[in-house]
Amino acid sequence: MRLHIGTDTLQKPSDVYKGDGRMKIRKMIQFILFTAVIFSLTGCGKSYEKKIEEKYGIEIEGADNDTLKIIDEYFSKLPKGFVEELKKYEGIDNRKIFIKISDEHNENVDFYSDIGKGDYWTIGNGQYMDMGLGCCTMYSIKCNVETRKNTNNFLSDWNDYNPEGFEYGNLEKFKNNMPDNSNDDEDIYFVTEPSMEQESSDWADMFSSMINYDMQVIYDRCPKVRAKAKYLCEEIERAFETVDETAYWNRYFTETK
Repeated sequence: MRLHIGTDTLQKPSDVYKGDGRMKIRKMIQFILFTAVIFSLTGCGKSYEKKIEEKYGIEIEGADNDTLKIIDEYFSKLPKGFVEELKKYEGIDNRKIFIKISDEHNENVDFYSDIGKGDYWTIGNGQYMDMGLGCCTMYSIKCNVETRKNTNNFLSDWNDYNPEGFEYGNLEKFKNNMPDNSNDDEDIYFVTEPSMEQESSDWADMFSSMINYDMQVIYDRCPKVRAKAKYLCEEIERAFETVDETAYWNRYFTETK
């Protein structure tokens, strides 16, 4: 179709077309309003970030589409209702989980819990971002239980699953209890080197690895690691009503395994 420039084809519309034009405009307005309602009801038109925030009840900062996919995939593994139970403290219902993705943190995480406002997770935008999400989840789990009037001795037997005489931070003395340093699978108690430095890193890395990776081969080879992981799962299930044997991290310890 050629573009025609000029005024010779411009004519005043007849009365017949005036009514038809008003009808078309009316239908167009109705269509626009109908579309707006559909968008509002279905969530279409919302940003991917906003959809994830509303889906899981979290707040996100600094994430691009790639990192949002990682966050979405991670939270989809958590039991239904678990995030809400995790945020809620006794007597406080409106706490939140704030997730900030930071290029500066690389493979590190920062965690801060404010009793009244919520938990703040700052996670490095690196290849181990999923591990950071898992670690921060475990930190939130521990803080949630510790604020309760009755903690029911949550993880009180943790050190029973470590080598005899073990002290966190003494890497030289117990270096053979690491997977990369031991020739005997029976002597392996830890999944990462930072796990040997602090107790909080130990249970955080244990939880994060079991939810983000397939640890079945490690658990089959290393009975001490498996026993420690199983104890952690049992304690979380005991502490949270939304967690049962169907929780994603419990897949290693069901009867079929």
